[in-house]
Amino acid sequence: MLNVKSISFSHKDDFDLKDISFQLAQGEVLGIIGESGCGKTTILDLIHGEYDLLKGEILWNDEPIKGPSKQLISGHEDFKYVTQDSELMPFTTILENIISPLSRQHLDQNIQRAEELLEVVELAEFRNKKVKNLSGGQKQRVALAKALAKTPKLLLLDEPFSHIDNFLKHSLRRKLFKYLKSINCSCIIATHDHNDILPYASEILVLKQGKMLLKDSPEDVYNKNMTPYAAGLLSIYNAIEAKYIGETLTGTIIVYPHEIGLIESKFNDILIDDTYFNGEHYRVYVTWNGQEVICNCKNKPDLFKSYQLIFDVAKIRQRLQL
Repeated sequence: MLNVKSISFSHKDDFDLKDISFQLAQGEVLGIIGESGCGKTTILDLIHGEYDLLKGEILWNDEPIKGPSKQLISGHEDFKYVTQDSELMPFTTILENIISPLSRQHLDQNIQRAEELLEVVELAEFRNKKVKNLSGGQKQRVALAKALAKTPKLLLLDEPFSHIDNFLKHSLRRKLFKYLKSINCSCIIATHDHNDILPYASEILVLKQGKMLLKDSPEDVYNKNMTPYAAGLLSIYNAIEAKYIGETLTGTIIVYPHEIGLIESKFNDILIDDTYFNGEHYRVYVTWNGQEVICNCKNKPDLFKSYQLIFDVAKIRQRLQL
């Protein structure tokens, strides 16, 4: 188990990470999300022992993780850290890169292991291609496979899918997290893309300006959180005064576009600003009660007709469990 206990850290540029605490059981996935510069990568660096803590401690199975003042080479034998700039051997093949961390005494076993991982990262057909000839996204996938070669117990991932084409991301994420589950490997993934973690994380930690805003299950972070900052990291959202939606709701609440629609009306109480085709629906931006509201519509609105907003109050209440 990883136990991060009230850690704080300060960079020279006056960035502060303050009082971060969480636990990660074996086999679980923690997603860390937040705006650029909020401290996501710094947390991974600290867990890997890249810096000395200002205060607090990090324990792996009750063993303290040491910083550079106490340990010359950062890291732990149970950990693997994949960054956006993970080093590979450019003049050797993908296969040779993946087996490079393994013992040379069992070449046949190593090749079999590498070929298994090539299937996970969807690079089997390029096994003999040299790394220097790969795209940025392909190099990221090689780095992932190489990190998994020795079957780590904790995998640290910093924006691991940032250079990978969208049409590959969905299957790659699914295969990777399914594989991590099969080997009971814990994982912490720092990302700005909610699609990396919302379907796969056991818990999500939301960071803002070096502070932990909240930590909960993906379902509760998405459904119940009442903070515009967290909602904006996970989806497009509206912050609307509850009095305009339902008599029993109070305060300002988060309302997602799929919970709002348009219906034809004799009286036009909205101004349609923009309409965008989004595949399965149209995303419509309107001005309503002096504020911008985003809603989803099955059909494209007719600019020559009058509309009013309709809120799915039952769905909103169910999501918030009111």
